[in-house]
Amino acid sequence: MREYEFTFIAKADLPEADKTKLITKYETLLTKDGGEVIQKSDWGVKRMAFPIQKQFRGHYLHYDFLGTPENLAECERLMRIDENVLRFMSLYINEDVDVAERKDELAKMAARAQARSQEAER
Repeated sequence: MREYEFTFIAKADLPEADKTKLITKYETLLTKDGGEVIQKSDWGVKRMAFPIQKQFRGHYLHYDFLGTPENLAECERLMRIDENVLRFMSLYINEDVDVAERKDELAKMAARAQARSQEAER
């Protein structure tokens, strides 16, 4: 299994049921054949810097996951033809990963980021 980061932007105006169906579809593809989502971040609906397919807002989702290159390639292929996906990006991180150690590392990073944002609010 390889570790990847995967981010995609879905149309912001999708009904909640369609959005859930879309997310479930791609999560299933990414975790097929023993893959595992290490961390999922739903960044919500944000205004984009420039319009994509005449859309000015998009729903951002980010995943840190373990999977096979074949599953990622199939997911990317389907996203290219899915009209509800505006953009996607995948990054290869590492070949062999200790899942428990990586989850701890990501949790610590999230805690530090939250602490910095709380300090900035003061």
